[in-house]
Amino acid sequence: MSQSELALALERARRRTDALLKPLADEQLTRQISPLQSPLVWDLAHIGHFEELWLLRRNGGRNAVSSEYDDLYDASAHARDERGRLPILPPEAARAYLRDVREAVLARLAETSLDEFVVGMVVQHELQHAETMAQTLALAGLPGPEPRRPPEVEASGDVVVPGGSFTLGATDPWAYDNERPAHAVDLPTFRIDRALVTNADYAAFVEAGGYRDRDAWSEEGWAWREAEGAAAPLGVDGLPPREPVQHVSFHEAEAYARWAGKRLPTEAEWEKAAKTVGEELEHVRGAVWQWTASPFDGYPGFRAFPYPEYSEPFFGEEYRVLRGGSWVTDPLVARPTFRNWDLPQRRQIFSGVRCARDV
Repeated sequence: MSQSELALALERARRRTDALLKPLADEQLTRQISPLQSPLVWDLAHIGHFEELWLLRRNGGRNAVSSEYDDLYDASAHARDERGRLPILPPEAARAYLRDVREAVLARLAETSLDEFVVGMVVQHELQHAETMAQTLALAGLPGPEPRRPPEVEASGDVVVPGGSFTLGATDPWAYDNERPAHAVDLPTFRIDRALVTNADYAAFVEAGGYRDRDAWSEEGWAWREAEGAAAPLGVDGLPPREPVQHVSFHEAEAYARWAGKRLPTEAEWEKAAKTVGEELEHVRGAVWQWTASPFDGYPGFRAFPYPEYSEPFFGEEYRVLRGGSWVTDPLVARPTFRNWDLPQRRQIFSGVRCARDV
C-alpha cells in the first residue's frame, strides 16, 4: 500500500469510531456500564495511546506525550472492571489527544514511510475496539452502529466438505501473529450447516427444556449454567425469529449443537469450509461470530510479533476460538483466517452458532 492509502485506512477507522460515539453524552462515555467492559472513554483514549505508541514512538522515534498514559491505557496492566476508577482523561481531553496524535501521524506519513504492517495493526486495533465499544452499548441498551441488527437467515440444509489437506492460516500482509504461519492440515470429510442457528431454532431448544437437559451440556457448561442460574440469552422469544441468535456463550452453543444431534466445528473445519465451499454457506462472515470447538493456541512454528501480549498470554485451554465476524465487525477484520477468542462463559460478544457433524 502507498502511504496515502495507509492514511485513508486510518481515517476510515476513525470515522467509524466517531460515528459510534457521537450520539453519546459525556456521562454515558464515562460510566462503567459493566464489569466486563471498560468505560467508553477509556477505549477512546486507549485507541489514541496505541497509535501514538506504535506510529510515533516505536516507529517514528518521538517522545511520549505523557508517560502516565503508558500505565493508564495499557490493556494488560488494568482489568476492565477497574478502569472506571483510574484517573483517565475526560471525553473532551480524550478527543483532543486523539486529534493531536492523528495530526502528527498524518504529517509523518506525508514526509516519510511507515511500516505497512504496523499501520495495518493500528487500523485493525481501532476497528476491533469499535466492536468492543458496540458491545458496551448493547449491554447498556444504547443504540449501536448501523445496520443495528444482523441479516436474516434464509438457507437450510448442510454441505459436505471433502476430506484431505488444505492450508490453514494466512499470508495476508496485515494478518496477525496468531494467523501465522500458514501450514497444511489434513481433515476427514465432514458436514457443516449452510445456515446459522436462528432465534426460532434456539427458542425451540429453550422450550424443549434445553436448559434443564443435563445430557446436552458438558461438565463445565452445566457447572456454569448452575452457578450463573443461566437462562436463554436476551429473551430469544421476543427477537426476530429469522435472525441468527446472538450473545450466546460457548457453553450454550455447544449445548444447542448436542441437543440438535450435531456438534460445533473445529476452527480448522470452519476455515476449510470458508475457503473451499464458502459460496455455499450463508453468512459465513459478517452476521455473528461463530463459536468453534477449538481452544485458542499458536500454530506450529508460531512467532509472536510485533509484541507478545497480543496473542500469547491467551494460549491454552481456557479460551475458545470464534470465526467469521459479526454484523458489527469491519470487513478488514472479518477475513477467513482471522481468529477471535473469548472465555467460554462470555455472552457480551455478538456470538452465535453454526453446527457441523461427522459424515
